Amino acid sequence: MRKLFMTLIISAFLLGAQSSHAQGVGSSHLMTFEGTLVKYSPHPGYDCGVEYVHQVAKYHVDKVLVGEYAGDEIIVDHPACDENVFKHIPIGSHVKITVRVWNKYLVVTMYPGIREESKPNIFYVAEARPIKIKVRK
Repeated sequence: MRKLFMTLIISAFLLGAQSSHAQGVGSSHLMTFEGTLVKYSPHPGYDCGVEYVHQVAKYHVDKVLVGEYAGDEIIVDHPACDENVFKHIPIGSHVKITVRVWNKYLVVTMYPGIREESKPNIFYVAEARPIKIKVRK
């Protein structure tokens, strides 16, 4: 009986920590930008459970709408518990996306050509899926 109780407690703890806010440490703020999808990591093919699934993507920043960002490119972690975040968003798509900016994040997704350093100084975590937009000329 005690083993069953401990298993339930551990399961509840692990499942309760499956939101992007639960993975961030300290204070955070939001930033919204329009950008072009440059590259993204594949979905691993399984749902969240014991492990929190992310896809990591690189964007060219076209315009910052809310907040501040000084670079031309940005690396964003996308929680991907249910399916491929980029299923309907091909490379080169222009998107609008809101990210939560953290100084520390417990899940670090690595992928060659996107994120290769193990401890970035700042994490940008998507609040929702990117929204495809039309580019005004």
